Formats: sequence, structure tokens, C-alpha cells
Amino acid sequence: MTEEEKELILGYLDDRLSASQFGSLQTLLRENKDARSFLLDLGTIDTKLDDFSLSVDQENKASRLISFSWREYAWSASACLLILFLCSSGYFLFSEPKIATIQSCEDAAWESDLPTTPGSELIPGTLKLRTGLASIELRSGVNFVLEGPAEVELISVMKTRLVAGMVMVEVPEQAIGFVLETPDGYAIDYGTSFAVVVDPIKNVSSFEVIDGEIGVHHPESGSEVRLVDNQTISIEKGIVSPMKEGEGEKKIPASAEIKRVFAGRNSTSIIRNDQRDLYLSNDVLLVKSTDILPSFDRRALLEFDISDVDPTQYKKIRLSLNLVPANGLRSHLPEENIFAIYGIKQPWGEGLLWAEAPQIEQAEKLGTFSIPRSKQFGNYGIENDALKKFVQSGHGKLLIVRETFETRPSGMIHAFANHNHPYYAPPVLEFY
Repeated sequence: MTEEEKELILGYLDDRLSASQFGSLQTLLRENKDARSFLLDLGTIDTKLDDFSLSVDQENKASRLISFSWREYAWSASACLLILFLCSSGYFLFSEPKIATIQSCEDAAWESDLPTTPGSELIPGTLKLRTGLASIELRSGVNFVLEGPAEVELISVMKTRLVAGMVMVEVPEQAIGFVLETPDGYAIDYGTSFAVVVDPIKNVSSFEVIDGEIGVHHPESGSEVRLVDNQTISIEKGIVSPMKEGEGEKKIPASAEIKRVFAGRNSTSIIRNDQRDLYLSNDVLLVKSTDILPSFDRRALLEFDISDVDPTQYKKIRLSLNLVPANGLRSHLPEENIFAIYGIKQPWGEGLLWAEAPQIEQAEKLGTFSIPRSKQFGNYGIENDALKKFVQSGHGKLLIVRETFETRPSGMIHAFANHNHPYYAPPVLEFY
């Protein structure tokens, strides 16, 4: 680094930069790794001062109470001597620096030595989110939404490591250069929002840019891949490839003394763009609604063979569905997602196309249920007179539609276990 570049960084910490100088600093930090490291080194010391707090907000810096100049001390002594001086002067805090704050939690269950309640200030350390969502903001202004189950290591205001799970990251302009590490590689931000998923079992790290640009690095090969809006890649066993859509996971519901009829093998999903081989699976029934990219809308069709049951002999009939994890960001959905169940009478065959499928206009709406966006597992469905009347009339075909839309691109696709799912039971009509 040149003396002029150091002058820019020290001037920034001293709150002495003009608007043009601040622009030059942004360019320097974007293009020069040594400059970012120099700023971070000084920033780490900065967080250990009683009345100092690392901030990229000019108004916050203006409120600092200690009245000495960073430039004066930076040029007059080494970092070690500076720390010793501050200790002897009573300015040094004998505690870990606070680098982040928990902004909010939704149905969050934690396993962590760090504080986990909203408003808690966090020192470097590891957070394990078993279920739910949590929004965390670093002192640099970087905000990320952690989606459980997930594990993240807070390293500094400009570096975080995702050990497992999914995180959605929002990086403001002043925090350009933020690094998100994974076990397989790392992403350097160039002013963007992006998502990262780490599957520790399959040893896969996946990166997706929502808006802006990141550089994804693979340390073993030394390669870097630049991603821009809506581009995705995954790193698996040292191989970088296009990211694939995920599948669901686990669970079997408890048994009871009732009559059950499970959805048959003709139960399936449809997608508006008709690219079944790319976006659908026999293991799960996928449901999604979006007015952003409507070609990726999905609906589920259920078929139950009730020929061996006399539905009129039962007082209650319930449709039961097992929710399993699927691809997409839960943070890009409304907090509550509404699903409608329709009764249909039109048959369908294999390889069903969207235009050939039973339509809502031809169906009878039987009821709705809701799923919080924080949920990945659970048993959902409907039980009401409309469903009972429809089934008792001898019909066993149903349509599932999500009535709520995603709020931003790449919102989660809801998935329900189908007849081929290895762990969860498929849709079932329960007769009481």
C-alpha cells in the first residue's frame, strides 16, 4: 500500500474525508485486498476502545467521545505499543469486541453459548440455529438471515463462516469486500445480496446471487468465478458446477386407530413452464406461486382410491400432508403462507402438462390451511364439512395451490412428501 492509500483509510477513521475522498476509498477497498486488511486490523483495535464502535455510518462516527486522532497514534507507534498505551490510559476493554446484534427471531430454537434473544450483542463465536429464522446484523452493516437448521461462525465485522445450513446475505455499499466462508470455498462480495447453502453431509457449498455480484473462490484450485444477478454455482469435491434443485427430508407420522387411504402413484406435480424433468420430482409434491417469474409456478394433484371405503360411515374426514424441506429462501416469503385445497373430478395421465391439468375454474374450493415461513417440517391439512361432503359423494381427486406469492425472487418452494419419499408418509385421507 502507498502512503496516500493509508492516508485515505486513516482519514476515514478520523472522520476527515470529503465526499470525493470517500468515493476514492470505496474504489480502493473494492480493488485492493491489502487495503481491506489494513482497515480491518485498525477496526479490530477500534472495537476494543471504551467509547469507540466500528461503524461505517458517518453520523455514528461523529458521536464518538474520545478526542484523539487515529492518524496521530497510527504513525507514532506500532499496533502493539498503541494497545499498551491504551491499556495504561484506561481506554482498553478487557472483553471480546461486540461485532454483531441479533435483530429478530421467528420460531427460533438455539444451541449456542452466545446470547440468542433479539437485541443481544454478540462477540466472535459460533451460533447453532436448530429451527426457525434469525436476522443478524454485523457492525459493518452486513445483514444476514439464518435459516435453521444451520451453524454459523462469527469471525469479524467483515468475515463470517457458514458451517452448515442456509443464509441470505445483504451487503450495503460501505461493506463491499465482506467475506462469507464455507467448508468448500468462500465468497467475496462486490455490493450485492446473495444466498449460500452448505450441505455438510454431501460436502457441497452452493452460491446464488440475488442482486449484484460476488466472487466465489475455490482455494484448492486457486480459481475464482464471478457471479451476477440470478447466477448460481455449487462446489462439490473440488468441482464447480451449476447448482441443482434440492429435495426434501425425513419423518413418518404417528399411527392411530383410524382408516387411512394414501395418495396413489398417479399423484404428481405440474409446473407452468412444463419442464418436468428439470424442476419436478416423484419424491415430493411441489407447490409455488409467484408473480415475479410465473413460469415457475407449481401445483400438486392428489388421487386417492376410495373404492374400498364407504365414506358415509364416518363422521370426520381429514386430508393430511407432511411438509418436508425444499429449495429456495424462506426469507423471501410472507410470514404466513396460505394454501387452498380444491376438489376436482377430471382425470389425468403421466407426464401431465400445465394446460392439460385440471384448472381452478373447473374445481370446487374445499378449504385452506397456512404454514409459517419459518417451518420446514410439520403435518398440515384440512378437516371440514366441505371436504367430507366432497369425498362422501364418491370423489377422491384434489388440487393444492399456494395462494400467497413470494415477496422476492428465489422464494422457497413448498414440498410435501409423495409416495416415493424415503422417510415421510405421502398425503393421506383419514377417516374417523
